Amino acid sequence: MIGSRAKSAASTAGLLRQVEAFRRSRELVAAPKQAGAAVAVVRRFLWQQQIAAASQITPAAVQQFLANAQAQGRARKTLWNYRSAISAFCRHLVGCGILPADPCRGVGLARPAEVLPRYLSQAEISQALQVARRHGFWPEAALALATGLRLGEMIRLQWSDVDLTARSLSVRESKSGRPRILPLSAAAVEALQEQARVSGGFNYVFPARKTHPGGFYYRDRRRAEKWWKLALRPIQAAVPKFTAGMARSATGRGWHLFRHTFASRAAQAGVSLYKLAAWLGHSDVRTVRIYAHLAAGYDEDIERGQSNGSQMAVK
Repeated sequence: MIGSRAKSAASTAGLLRQVEAFRRSRELVAAPKQAGAAVAVVRRFLWQQQIAAASQITPAAVQQFLANAQAQGRARKTLWNYRSAISAFCRHLVGCGILPADPCRGVGLARPAEVLPRYLSQAEISQALQVARRHGFWPEAALALATGLRLGEMIRLQWSDVDLTARSLSVRESKSGRPRILPLSAAAVEALQEQARVSGGFNYVFPARKTHPGGFYYRDRRRAEKWWKLALRPIQAAVPKFTAGMARSATGRGWHLFRHTFASRAAQAGVSLYKLAAWLGHSDVRTVRIYAHLAAGYDEDIERGQSNGSQMAVK
């Protein structure tokens, strides 16, 4: 009995060492944040399915994990990302000679369908900004709408990354791991100028904030992600589009809806998808093709295929 327990513990320890080896291998081909996210999924899978040895990673175990995630309201795209992370770990084990084949190949999962982006109308934008103004976080909401920055990028933003004279903003650490320069619109400059009157003497544009009876006081460190999620609740209550028909785990319920709104309005204004992809920090323009349908309905290029419009007339 003791021998079997020792063998099980040794097997578990060996599997966890492989998880760390997998992390290091992923960091060679992906941004640290993306590698960390993949490892987090693998750890959750192993823990939830009580897997102590590589031989216990079966198609049934993977299928059960995905079914549980779906029951919790995870979107199809999220399930696909989970399966991809587990499959990458299994391929790592195959390469190490620990598994004979990738068990995920036996797990059927349809590719997620492309979903048209949700975005706020002008009336909803005005309402959201009014609520933000009343609750003391107008610059945060206004900058998110004017730049399309991810929440993590907002949290990490420092004044050394901002050049109001040149009207540009540097994103040094993004989801993709690639830095980018983002031009600032007049609305973005206005939001940053108002925020500078509060935190211009700090390193972080949005430093940690605490509430007290006389208002707020600040500490020069990153504002916790929990603050941002709690701050958004009054807007979510006032603007139904944030939550209507959305699963509790859906990305579009939170600050990401501001990002979709920025991208959608840019596409509607005729900004090229290549430029929009660069602004949003996507290396592949195909990532932003979901916004293509929002461009102006008529395009004069359609006439180029008609050498003589009069020839198309019914005679």
